[in-house]
Amino acid sequence: MRSLSLSPSHSTFSFDMGLLRPASWLALVALPTLLVTGCDLFGSNDNENRVTTDVVIANSGNFSAQDGSLTLYSPTDSTAARNDINVAFINNLALHNDRLFVVDNTQSDNAGRITSFDTDQFGPIDQVLDLQRPPRRIAFPSENKGYVPNLSRFDENFVPDTSTVSVVDLETNSVTKRVDVGRSPEGIAVAEGKAFVANSADGTLSVLDTETDVVTSTLSLNDCPSPKSVFVDGENEVAVVCQGGAEQSSEVLFLNSNEEEVEGRVELGAPVGSANGSQSAYYSEEAEELYAISGSQTYGGGTGEIFRVDTDANTLDTTLDVPQSESLTGISAVGYDDVTQDLYVTRFPVDDSGGPLLTADGTALVIDRAGDVVTRFKTGNAPAHVLFLRETQ
Repeated sequence: MRSLSLSPSHSTFSFDMGLLRPASWLALVALPTLLVTGCDLFGSNDNENRVTTDVVIANSGNFSAQDGSLTLYSPTDSTAARNDINVAFINNLALHNDRLFVVDNTQSDNAGRITSFDTDQFGPIDQVLDLQRPPRRIAFPSENKGYVPNLSRFDENFVPDTSTVSVVDLETNSVTKRVDVGRSPEGIAVAEGKAFVANSADGTLSVLDTETDVVTSTLSLNDCPSPKSVFVDGENEVAVVCQGGAEQSSEVLFLNSNEEEVEGRVELGAPVGSANGSQSAYYSEEAEELYAISGSQTYGGGTGEIFRVDTDANTLDTTLDVPQSESLTGISAVGYDDVTQDLYVTRFPVDDSGGPLLTADGTALVIDRAGDVVTRFKTGNAPAHVLFLRETQ
């Protein structure tokens, strides 16, 4: 049986059929063959059997054109290819049950859909259509169940309403229940029979029982403005990335998943956010490291920095300055390949006003652990999310 590696904290061109892989044995990041710590990984790559076959970058596309696509980059031969997979505006990617799940926002009904693809030929398999609201992400509390936080809608004063999490049956590809949560739910992670949903407009976490699909508690996150990304680390702590704002700095909170209490905080010091509101953080289970980007330099006070947090020690390990360029601006997504020890960072071209140009191909930078650019390649329009496909040899 094949298994895949998902890497939520990270950008295809004319598609070359010759770049498609044969069916291969893929290894899930969550099931490492060797246990390594962040310190072990920094010094050496102990697991020589794992190979990254593809870096998959979701290109959101132009919202009015509804032309989302994928970029497939091979670290082995440094080639990139574009795959037009016939989806709308991509919000998120996820891997589960040997499938790639693409979460997209459809303009026609102000809602969205979730399409699953095989990871060999990237052909469509199934689709969930009855979401009723734009889906933000998807998480998997069990083999045949998905949880989908849905974006809020706004009133005439731009105040978001209370939204929902859709419970999806992955066998029938249908929504079986809609669970009320808070305003602007975004990040979601599963631990200890619970799903933790970040309500970014409320500064809270909704906690769902994954057996009953019922909200059992709502946690107020003091001094955590706009929580967006949620991960579960190697100690089963829930890591919540708080975006920060003008009066409060960004930080990462660590919660005990059983007691549902904050056990630690790591201050980052600059607003966390993506240049196009997409993937602003990434967690590497193998490395036990969380990466958060301060990427919205034009509109959100971002600094162009990337924060690397050691989730074993719950400390800020380092702050990386992304090399600047007159032709590129912002940071839209980030992903860390623990096999090659390279960081993938996507950026936008500069428009006439000096801001990000969202209607042209972006660029992905491959950066080593010291912060130096190793190489770069073109992505599609508006790169938004990075994950990794791996195999064992």
